[in-house]
Amino acid sequence: MTASDPIAYDLRRARVLLALAERRHWRGDADAALRDYRRSAAADPGWAPPWFGIGLVHKERGEWPQALQANRAALERRDAHEGAAWNLGIAATALRDWSAAREAWQRFGMDVAPGEGEPDLHCGRAPVRLDPHGRGEVVWCDRLDPARARIRNVPLPDSGHRYADIVLNDGAPNGTRRSGDREYSVFDALELWQASPYATFEAWIETPDPGSLDALVERAHRDDGQAEDWTGSVRHLCRACSLGDPDAGHDHPPLDEDADGHGARWIGLAARDEAGARAMLDDWLHAHPAARLLQFRLALAAGAAD
Repeated sequence: MTASDPIAYDLRRARVLLALAERRHWRGDADAALRDYRRSAAADPGWAPPWFGIGLVHKERGEWPQALQANRAALERRDAHEGAAWNLGIAATALRDWSAAREAWQRFGMDVAPGEGEPDLHCGRAPVRLDPHGRGEVVWCDRLDPARARIRNVPLPDSGHRYADIVLNDGAPNGTRRSGDREYSVFDALELWQASPYATFEAWIETPDPGSLDALVERAHRDDGQAEDWTGSVRHLCRACSLGDPDAGHDHPPLDEDADGHGARWIGLAARDEAGARAMLDDWLHAHPAARLLQFRLALAAGAAD
């Protein structure tokens, strides 16, 4: 192919540049990848894949206006590009551009009514991986729509997240978790979309009957809060199992129940303030006189209220 056939030359050049961009993107050189995606788009202005690649880079960087613009450009060139439609929806949700988000989910084939406000889709429950490039804690969430999920666990304090935080989540499944007989896809969190008004408190409780902690969970729910026995529920997974199905691999035992030397349970509490958290504990301790509170503290302050 030569410059004497300029159209064919440009088409071939666009594909070579796209392959180069994808290789650099996969290797983590986002700046070089973005440059070559743009060069590919310039060589073949009617081709959608380079614009999708540009949108991917901006999505990974959290550069939402640019991501929205690039995925729109991809869809203008290929109306049925599902990946671009999904990433348009994520970018629009990040920007709270609800008309664009509704358009994106419609393009993806969802039954979404037109309108200006937040779409009321309720996509069920799903596990979401917080900080996917760090410790990667996975929590259960209620999916408000394809790109947003409200946390229903009490995340560990070092995650930086709280019960009822709403996170922006990616659309590509990345591993699985099981609940009962059902397997659920895990989605990676991209960023905090709306901070929860709940704070996270932690308590060390010594009790001869760990099963009695179910009553503490029920007490927390009375105040629209949450309680979780981190000692019995938290497992530190290897990366391979975290990104796959941890129940299908080797064992990952829960935290050591005797880690503090007293057989105490490490409890996470979600409450709007310290008085609310202490009321939960006091009521539970009053009903279970054989239990003792060894330690109590604020672990993560509340976010901004709505």
